[in-house]
Amino acid sequence: MLEIKGTYNHALVFTNTIEETAKRQVEELCSLPYLQDTKIRMMPDLHAGKGCTVGTTMTISDKVIPNFVGVDLGCGMICAKLEIKKEDVNFEKLDKTIKKNVPSGTRVRNKEHRLTIEIPFAEVAAPINESRARLSLGTLGGGNHFIELNEGNDGSIYLVIHSGSRNLGKQIAEHYQQVAHLSLGDAVPKDLAYVEGNAMKDYLWDLSIAQKYAALNRKTMVDVICRGMNWEIESTFDTIHNYIDLDNMILRKGAISAQDGEIVIIPMNMRDGSLICRGKGNPEWNFSGPHGAGRIMSRSQARKLVALEDFKDSMKDVWSTSVVASTVDESPFAYKDMHDILAHIDETVDVLEVIKPIYNYKAH
Repeated sequence: MLEIKGTYNHALVFTNTIEETAKRQVEELCSLPYLQDTKIRMMPDLHAGKGCTVGTTMTISDKVIPNFVGVDLGCGMICAKLEIKKEDVNFEKLDKTIKKNVPSGTRVRNKEHRLTIEIPFAEVAAPINESRARLSLGTLGGGNHFIELNEGNDGSIYLVIHSGSRNLGKQIAEHYQQVAHLSLGDAVPKDLAYVEGNAMKDYLWDLSIAQKYAALNRKTMVDVICRGMNWEIESTFDTIHNYIDLDNMILRKGAISAQDGEIVIIPMNMRDGSLICRGKGNPEWNFSGPHGAGRIMSRSQARKLVALEDFKDSMKDVWSTSVVASTVDESPFAYKDMHDILAHIDETVDVLEVIKPIYNYKAH
């Protein structure tokens, strides 16, 4: 564990190594006078990010910095345990079903999914493109978002999807980033501008809708895929990692809730799979855990340093049509080793199982 001090506060970092850029970001965070009373804890997978480090958790009270949560409000994972075995899976059919029915990248659906009715778009205070938001429910997005089938130790099969609030969250986030900047002017750097009072109330309200939308977006994709494959679902759970926990007023950017007894999923990389864990509810960790392995290469670095053939070789045991040049920045080599994360999380979660990928899909 490391302690990083700033002018007004300090942060505990639950790892022994930290990149210099991330360290400077944490120091900057701890030097903001309006964060002097917050409890700041950094997760083991932290790395430099936009606004603040990915892996940040902090308590919030009367002010919040919209840029810290970022634009993909409510981004997270859904894990659905299926009533099938590996030998039941037609991988080619699955791949075609996803490509046909789950738009990825910037694409949207041709018509609204029936679950769209569950989102109260009219109650959003920020100006939004409602028609696009409606057609985006049930879409994957790009970057590190993915759809996987994973196999458990006992042969159980899990459908795992990583996605967020799509363009709706981006519109809401950017609106309140601008509100914060305009209200404070040049007194505070734009990336560090905060909202308070009624603006904070509106932001948290809109954020709650975006977070509901993100969870429903993941649920919608599970519904579409399972209907297309004629699969039955045994159980599901959802783990959010880019949001504000409104029940406990904890901001988590690239971090998850790990309350006592809470079942969570932590993805490592597209070769090694994900950890299914049970939270311990450790207050020293802000009741939080890491959201993944954390990057050790930027996307541009990975594109320069990772050979496509090495990427393909690392994924030889996973059925995928997504192991291509355009996804090399998501290769296993771009992320920290799984064991580096496992070595630092026993105070906040118990690892129940490591589920291994047998199928992977990413936008490309």
